[in-house]
Amino acid sequence: DFNRFDTLKFDLIVISISSLFVLFILDLLLNETFIKFVHSIFSFGEIINSWPAWLRLLIALIIGDFGYYLVHRFLHLPIMWNSHKFHHSTINIYWFSGLRTSFLNSLIIRIPYLIGFQMLEINNEEIAIAGILLLSINFWIHANLNFKYDKFLSYIFITPKFHRIHHVNDQKVSGSNFGNIFSIWDHLFKTAIISDEW
Repeated sequence: DFNRFDTLKFDLIVISISSLFVLFILDLLLNETFIKFVHSIFSFGEIINSWPAWLRLLIALIIGDFGYYLVHRFLHLPIMWNSHKFHHSTINIYWFSGLRTSFLNSLIIRIPYLIGFQMLEINNEEIAIAGILLLSINFWIHANLNFKYDKFLSYIFITPKFHRIHHVNDQKVSGSNFGNIFSIWDHLFKTAIISDEW
């Protein structure tokens, strides 16, 4: 018997504990040494200072999203599955279940976005805006919604139905739909499944 309140209560406890650990680690990672290291490897140089903030943020999100896709595929490999399978343990997916992750998964999945933000020298205020956007996207893609233009939008963006297929426990669709914001990575690397069956 599925009890939404008990599931939400459990998820809130897990998410709170995991988030505190992740925030602590991210605070350590966002020190000056790490930022200089990222800039020394991945930097667009002085040219980006003339770009508008919205363009730098958009490019950072695209870079981060591509990295997210790659990391998410990596988390599905046998060597990393134990750190990710908890995210797939929700029997009935709902908007908040996207935050049900292990500490290690929560940390690893955020690193591509952090690198993208640092590459394009996104400031803390802009990172906060991006964080709210990414949280909203997480709620959106895990929402149990069906809407008229879902299939059409799935060719560009991750939609609830597109991502729900990723959570189906069926060999026919395992290893599919890994993206977070843009579905282009799934289409490009042939991991996209768009279907009305699930």
